[in-house]
Amino acid sequence: MSRKRTVYSAEFKSKLVLEVLKNEKTLQEIASANNITPKNLQNWKKIFLDNAEIAMEPSKAVKDYKEDLLAAQEQNEMLTKIVGKMTVEKEWLEKKLKSLDSSDRKQLIEPKLNTLPLTQQCALLGLNRSNLYYKKRENKKKEEIKI
Repeated sequence: MSRKRTVYSAEFKSKLVLEVLKNEKTLQEIASANNITPKNLQNWKKIFLDNAEIAMEPSKAVKDYKEDLLAAQEQNEMLTKIVGKMTVEKEWLEKKLKSLDSSDRKQLIEPKLNTLPLTQQCALLGLNRSNLYYKKRENKKKEEIKI
């Protein structure tokens, strides 16, 4: 049976890391007193020390965050424009394709195309997939009567 993963608060982690950094007790003592693994304490200490510069210069972290946010917003706007343009083009093409008769639309289907399955091609062209497989049978008796 698996154990539920314990989630520790940032305040608890910080308190223990500061205790480790004081060097009054060993890492093992602190871990056993708080019923956690020493590896967790080592990881928290490493994270704490790696991010210590943020505590000393919070404006830099905020500035970096704002720059990242602006870059993401610009990229989002660019992608939105592209999606809008593609949607308009798709709708225009759909109208043009609907005006073709079914035999012309059938000829546009590429059965060996790997990137777009047959069902989707048929849906885009407004065709029933069963129409692709239909082959008109010749009635020889009827042809003989006509002659």
